[in-house]
Amino acid sequence: MLKKIERFVKEEYVAEVVCNMCGKSVNPEKEEFVHIEKQWGYFSNKDGKTQEADFCEECWDKLCEGFKIEA
Repeated sequence: MLKKIERFVKEEYVAEVVCNMCGKSVNPEKEEFVHIEKQWGYFSNKDGKTQEADFCEECWDKLCEGFKIEA
């Protein structure tokens, strides 16, 4: 007799994102945002550390204004 094996995949759902710069709550189903994730390597002072940040569209625009090379 064969056993039927069922696998249930848990779906992750993000209901809210908070901008790291201004603290604004962003609804990802209705608004755009930028997510940055960096895992630091051997040649940094943060070896092995992972940092993440989220930005609402307005804060991303403000951040980009300070770039010397346009993003």
